[in-house]
Amino acid sequence: MKILKAYLNGKIYTADKNYPWAEAIITLADKILFVGTNNDANSIINKHTEIIDLKGRLVLPGIIDSHAHIILGGFFLLNVDLTKCKTKQEFISEVKTHIYHHPQKWVTGGNWNHQSWDEKLLPSKEWIDHYSEDTPVFLNRMDYHMGLANSLALKLAGITKDTPSPEGGLILKDPETGEPTGILKDSAMELVMGIIPEPTFAEYESALSAALAEAKRLGITSIHDITYKNHLKVFQKFERENKLTTRIYSIQPIKI
Repeated sequence: MKILKAYLNGKIYTADKNYPWAEAIITLADKILFVGTNNDANSIINKHTEIIDLKGRLVLPGIIDSHAHIILGGFFLLNVDLTKCKTKQEFISEVKTHIYHHPQKWVTGGNWNHQSWDEKLLPSKEWIDHYSEDTPVFLNRMDYHMGLANSLALKLAGITKDTPSPEGGLILKDPETGEPTGILKDSAMELVMGIIPEPTFAEYESALSAALAEAKRLGITSIHDITYKNHLKVFQKFERENKLTTRIYSIQPIKI
């Protein structure tokens, strides 16, 4: 039996310019049946209605994200986050801490922006090599047009001082030694990104769980997702298991 739920005594923003604010909402299953005053809601409520007292709290419509990469975003949440770094030392400390607490085959993520730092220096592999001798690292800049690889990642990709920059890209090298600094730009990034192992299905599930939790925290109730290879299977599994906490409109590229 489906039960009416009445949310009373709220400050409810409706987004309707003719009636922008309300006090009550009544729902049945996943449908809103009524939005209006407490008095009018009371005329609908019966003895079987579940009453939720909002106690004056604000209620807003759910947010729709019209373009997202939700599983990629989940992987970012699970990896190192350098968006708030403002100095070289903060960059090093965040990477060091993440490697210590999350030992794994590869460390990715990043979203660093040296233009917002106190000293606008491009990072180099020497900043993090001491803490990542056994862990390959590749950290994207916030615009995804360059990234930093540590020495192990460069070695695994076969990048040395003699490796030429690919067409459409740049392997940045030390002007004195000729050795790669670790900075790879545009198509040169693919030399490392192409050898990062495909995540396991369990890792995809963890990424989706993290992304859904973040969406729920921010009030996002619907997502238009650019769905890459293997992502749809994870969405379908979560739907079967009733784990999707937001609606997902899956947009699949012609080639995935």
